[in-house]
Amino acid sequence: MGKKEHVVYREVQRPRQIWIWILVIGIAIMMWYGFIQQIILDTPFGDKPAPNGVMIVLWLLFGVIFPVLFLGIMKLIIEVREGGLYIRFIPFHFQYKKYLFKDIQHCESIIYSPLKRFGGWGIRFNIKGEIVYNMSGNQGIELNLRNKTVVIGTRRPDELIKAITSTQQKKNKSSSP
Repeated sequence: MGKKEHVVYREVQRPRQIWIWILVIGIAIMMWYGFIQQIILDTPFGDKPAPNGVMIVLWLLFGVIFPVLFLGIMKLIIEVREGGLYIRFIPFHFQYKKYLFKDIQHCESIIYSPLKRFGGWGIRFNIKGEIVYNMSGNQGIELNLRNKTVVIGTRRPDELIKAITSTQQKKNKSSSP
């Protein structure tokens, strides 16, 4: 088993836009209402009710699983460790995505439009081949790697840049003769 690296910087982001919470909870409430009305009270839900099996599946997906995943489990974890920058977007990543210091050519703090540049929030790619990991907002850091550009949304871009550069410099000093 490998040695656990020391975490220099850690940021955990969760969904915080009120309109997303309202949308997810509204859909869940509608699914619960339909489930109770049709399955428990045996009264058809709507003008053209779905079969009970379909209603149960919809209730499980949109009334239980989706809200729990989205509002309870979903988070973006950003860590700077001795070896590099680590990103994990739960529940989509089962392990951390590593961006090693040796591959980072340049990083800088940016203000960007997630909608214009990437088409929204989450894990996104654009036509230039850039990738973004973001939960909300328009602040982030841009990493220029050897073969691609990665944007990471953060609420504390200056702290993240400082952690990356100081850890990268420490690593360079310790590895030079």
